[in-house]
Amino acid sequence: MSRYLLCKWMCDRCGKVYRDPFFVGYPREFWKDGKKRVGEVCEKCRDEVDDSNVRRRKEAKK
Repeated sequence: MSRYLLCKWMCDRCGKVYRDPFFVGYPREFWKDGKKRVGEVCEKCRDEVDDSNVRRRKEAKK
């Protein structure tokens, strides 16, 4: 069995499984199931989390 198939990584936010052993995970705080969690997220989730945090900061300054 190839070593490539054994390397899996799962996004803690969306649950998508990545088989690329060189895929980069990003540590982030996020809300899931009504609870604040900390974990490694994929690029798509990272962008969504960072965008929502920027919007919250802008609204708080007003």
